Amino acid sequence: MFKNKKGEFRAGWKIAGMLGAVFGSLYLLVFAIQFGFSFIMMATGNLDASTGIGTPLAYQIAAVINASMMFIQTLVMIGIPILLWRKGLKKDLRSLGLPALKKHWRSMGMGLAVGAGSMTLVFLLLLFTDSAQVLTWTPQWNFSFLVMLAMYILVGYSEEIVCRGYIQGVMKQTHNPILIVLVPSILFSLMHSANSGMGLIPYLNLFLIGLYLSLITLSSGSLYPAIGYHIFWNFFQGPVYGFSVSGGMESGLLSTYMKGNSLLNGGAFGPEGGLIVTAVILLMIGVWYWKNQAQLPVLWKQLKSENVETASEE
Repeated sequence: MFKNKKGEFRAGWKIAGMLGAVFGSLYLLVFAIQFGFSFIMMATGNLDASTGIGTPLAYQIAAVINASMMFIQTLVMIGIPILLWRKGLKKDLRSLGLPALKKHWRSMGMGLAVGAGSMTLVFLLLLFTDSAQVLTWTPQWNFSFLVMLAMYILVGYSEEIVCRGYIQGVMKQTHNPILIVLVPSILFSLMHSANSGMGLIPYLNLFLIGLYLSLITLSSGSLYPAIGYHIFWNFFQGPVYGFSVSGGMESGLLSTYMKGNSLLNGGAFGPEGGLIVTAVILLMIGVWYWKNQAQLPVLWKQLKSENVETASEE
């Protein structure tokens, strides 16, 4: 039940253990922070225990804590899978898809460029179909722009390490190419279930995005193209073009609002909830297939073999 014929823990248990460790740690961490904050605020007279009303200082500190939670969450999602991969599975970072970046910065750069280009295509199609309108073309610069860049860098790393790194890496022990790309893509989509406005099209689009990221990870042999794509796909979607990102409201350099048919533009969820993103991601998958069709038989044979490791050099 727990182990396969080779005496390894089955992929499903490894994935469940990692996700349990990640979300369990996040729950305990949030509880500890909230308890500690409440205790200190009440002890210092900044929070009334009977009414729950705090002083301006208490609300200011609470705002800082809330703003920091996303950074804390991403650090946990980066740290725990790496720890389990290194100490639990006894594998190196190269096999997780994280070889030395100094030898793979071009693939990271290509991922960033393609991610920005893909979202720019979505932006232009939304304007062309009259599904969105830019209220002002004057960039609205502020410090939060840099903060959001830092956050999306961490989000890109964390979600790719969890899904295309750990989950996809563990699924390789099944030697089933279909499951190797489908399982992390499905779980990537389901991980966004708590986002505001989730529905059929958002689930579909997030699955397709996950599928594309799984494919480019397999063909490149590292996580860097997927990490780069993920970072700038989100960053250009929110802080640059001003769309909602997976249901989360954003303010961007441009002030853009959706109009018309929400089936095309995704409405309040953002472009990832609309069919224009569906078309763009299907196009990206088609381009990937066109570029890699010659090597697919070799890649599939490698995935079915008994010795499946990341091909990247350290």
